[in-house]
This record gives sequence, structure tokens and C-alpha cells, in this order.
Amino acid sequence: MPKIFTLFFALISIVTIAQNEKKANDSKYKILSDEIPVWLDEYDVPAVSVAIVDNGKIVYHQAFGLQSPEKPATNETLFLSASIAKPMTAEVFLRLASLGKVNLDEHMANHWLDPDIADDPRAKLLTPRHVLTHQTGFKNWRRMTDGKLRFERDPGTEMGYSGEGFLYLVRFLEGKLGKPFNQLAEEVLFEPEQIQNASYVYQKRFENKMAWAYFPDGNWRESRKVESAFGAGGLRITAEDYAKFILSILNEDRVTSKLRTEQFSISLNQFSHCQKKATTPDACPENAGFGLGWYVYGFEDETIIGHTGANMGERTLAVFSPKNKTGLVVMTIGANGNEVIYRIAENKGVHQGFIELEKPKKK
Repeated sequence: MPKIFTLFFALISIVTIAQNEKKANDSKYKILSDEIPVWLDEYDVPAVSVAIVDNGKIVYHQAFGLQSPEKPATNETLFLSASIAKPMTAEVFLRLASLGKVNLDEHMANHWLDPDIADDPRAKLLTPRHVLTHQTGFKNWRRMTDGKLRFERDPGTEMGYSGEGFLYLVRFLEGKLGKPFNQLAEEVLFEPEQIQNASYVYQKRFENKMAWAYFPDGNWRESRKVESAFGAGGLRITAEDYAKFILSILNEDRVTSKLRTEQFSISLNQFSHCQKKATTPDACPENAGFGLGWYVYGFEDETIIGHTGANMGERTLAVFSPKNKTGLVVMTIGANGNEVIYRIAENKGVHQGFIELEKPKKK
């Protein structure tokens, strides 16, 4: 057979396989697509965007509902990430560290010192590792300590979830590298991974594409124009672009193997803490806790990596399995967003132990 015909039939075969895969996926997720609008209505959740990773590929991405009072959500609608911004901020740092520009254990005080703690000698001990493992010694936000940043404990001695820590890391990176954090994110993460719809700060090009917040009293709030990145949240992104970020991790992209191993190694075991706080304490794995930016769930059969997010008007989830190269990103607006998120997670087949730990408690 002439080579040109061989090539022709090979191309036909590739196209046919791709079409068959698409039909299989369309059928596989039809139930999900049919059910989601029902769940939105049932739980008074205006909008959700979903991205599913399977076998190392994004196989499903769809938005449902309204992004604002009269505007339908689309696959290009940017949702407010809430705290699932933190793993992405951690990734920016790890990529910079892999380039030799920063170090996990350097003292941040050399490039940033918050005025509130300038006279506290413990400020000189703070490192990026303390931030990424939530061991800064800060409360979550300074409003919890009379509006002033202060240490509740010595850095590196105990896990204490802190958004202030991530803000501290962002200011350190900006001070040391002399660039706004969003620019650093664009250079080392967004552009290399073709993440086109994401930003930690307001972008005019995203006007009319941003989901509004939806509060428990039924009121909407228009998107704020954030001018300065704070790393712990504030990230605007689509579910698909967040899934691209997860894929880059699954593909072990642009971070050294040493740092990636550290990222998914538990810093301080939180088993006892899990049993006190979890929705279903019996589901707590014996090994659980923060690595670098992500929470690591060391179940007996599988290690699951994940992070949740919650603002008053948004709820989000990002979770994946390095072993199976599967993942799920769900971003919602509305205080009841978790009700929809975990219905989707159950439908998708996310590890049941993870769902038992994170799903909302029954009222």
C-alpha cells in the first residue's frame, strides 16, 4: 500500500478513536450534566463549574447556572477560588525554588518584615516552609487578634491554618524578586501551562466574565476589583484552568523531584486533630496533614491530595489522586455550595474516605 494511503488510514483511525472517546465521555457524564441543574435548584446554589481529570487528561468541563443575577455562567466564567488559591501560590513558590531563586528555609525577614511583628524576635525565624506547612504561629487572619498580626506560638512548633502566612509569603517574594506576585505567577505557572483565564488581581480583560458572590440572605455582591495579590485567596480562575494546574503536578512539570516529594510528605501528623474536627471521625486516616500547600490524606489504599475553599458567598474544592491520575475541581457561588460539591464528588467516584471527612454535616 502506498505511504500516502497508509498515512490517510492512520489519520482516519486517530479521528475515529477520538470521536469514540468523546461519545463515551459524553455518555459517562450525561447523568452528571442532567443532575447538576437539579442540585443547584434544590440547594439554592446559583452556579457551579466542574472540571474532571481522568487518566491524566481533562475529560469534562462544564459550567451551569448564573454567574450574576441575569447572566448565564459559561466555561469562561471566572470563579473566586477562595482557599484553593493556596496550593497554586505554593506551586509558584516551588517553581521559583526549582529555578534557584528562593529557598524553603531562608529567613523571610531579610526581604519582608511586617510592621506589626517587627519588634518580635520570632519574626526573624519565619521561613517559607513555615508558611506552606501552616506552622507560622499566626492566627488565620489578624482580625482575630485585634487587627494586629502577632504570634500565638513559636514558628515551626504546631500546625495552625493561616491565610496571613500566605500573605506574608507573597510580600516576601515581591520584596526579594522585585516583581508583583501576579507577574511571577504568570511567568512560572500561567504561561507555561497555558492557563489563560486566571489572575490574583483585577484584569480588565476579564470584565463581565467574573462570577458574583451569593450570600445566605439571597443577596448578590458584584466582584471586587482586587489590585494587590494576597495569595491565600483572591484568585479568579475557571475550573478548567485549575485542572490544568493539577495536570502539571501529575505530569511532574517544572518542580524538582526532591521538592515534589517534600510537597506531598506530611509535615506534622494531624490524626488527633482530624478526629476532633472531621464530619466523620472514624474516616480519619492515621497519616494526615499538610505537606507544602496541599493537605495530604494517607488512606490505607491510596494517598489523596486536596484542598477546600470557603468564603461567605463561595465554596470550592480541588482534589486528585497521584496514583490514578484522576482529579476533580468544583467551584460554586452560594453558601450552600458544598452540598452540590459533594454530590458531584460522590457521582465522580472521589475516594469515599475523603468525602466522609469533608462533606457537610447533616443538619
